[in-house]
Amino acid sequence: MRLITFPGQGTSISIPVLKALIRNKSKQFQLILNNNGTNANDLLNFIFRNPSNPGSIAVCSNLLYQLYKISSLTPTPADEPPLLLGHSLGELTCLSINNLFTLNDLFKISNYRNDLMIKYTEKYLIAHKINHSSKFEMWALSSPNASDLPEQVYQLLTSLPIPNGTVSIANANSPKQCVVTGLVEDLESLRTELHISFPKLRITELTNPSNIPFHNDRILRPIQEPLYDYIWSILKQNNTQTMTELPMGIIANLDGGVSRFVHHALEKFIKCSSNTVEFTKCYETINNKAFNVTDSVCIGPGNVIFNLVRRNCPDVVPFEYSSLTTVNLFHEHELQLQEDKK
Repeated sequence: MRLITFPGQGTSISIPVLKALIRNKSKQFQLILNNNGTNANDLLNFIFRNPSNPGSIAVCSNLLYQLYKISSLTPTPADEPPLLLGHSLGELTCLSINNLFTLNDLFKISNYRNDLMIKYTEKYLIAHKINHSSKFEMWALSSPNASDLPEQVYQLLTSLPIPNGTVSIANANSPKQCVVTGLVEDLESLRTELHISFPKLRITELTNPSNIPFHNDRILRPIQEPLYDYIWSILKQNNTQTMTELPMGIIANLDGGVSRFVHHALEKFIKCSSNTVEFTKCYETINNKAFNVTDSVCIGPGNVIFNLVRRNCPDVVPFEYSSLTTVNLFHEHELQLQEDKK
């Protein structure tokens, strides 16, 4: 079985890389744009101007998947559709390629979700009388000596008094790496304790221009209901609200389980929008022999998920699919497989 993955909104688009791919695959991209409605060109131009926008990243992933689909030399067996896995926002892309909504809908939902996170972060600061200039930061923590860093950090957080109590684990990316989010003063109060508790710990302060405490349930839980209502209204507009089964199962960030029904997948995506991305549990599913995942096509932009799969799923052959070079390499591999079968 094949796994197809999609990145989250922390992966900005390299416009020169994307333009080179479009230029060299112009016929395929023109077909894709023609198949996606009258405003597909407008979306692409928006991406060129706004490569870090959440809607841009989600739409870019969807377009790259469509390129993969029309260019693939190995048809997907009807009785063995691929499994899908998206990191955070990438899970919304998984829903979109299951034909629940259009490319333009994907763009709108991505940005609506982002706007909700900004709105309720501001409401939290006001409600708790925290200085409006206070900043939420994201720290990537990595330790080569950790056995289960996300769980070990969680245990540390629950044992320590934190001034405003805003620190939580946003992403459990691997047994040796996780991302924490919180007010900068709360995170700084933990810096010394983190280094004492985890020898050789590396802390990387990530950019967070929108001041969002990603996947922080204490602050972002209120986004769940309006996000669900918004997506449901779009499904009704598209007459897809009666769909029950997904053509392709989605490995949920919330718990690593495989969602095969539309309502399960939607609920898990929405709930995980304010809870930890449990990517380590997703690896457990991928590595489970019952699913027989043999290879993975890691759709761009970027190669973050490709590297995570490569490091944490030893029996899966990963292929990056994000640039002209990696796209060509993948299809050359397909061609070689066909030649070998002759």
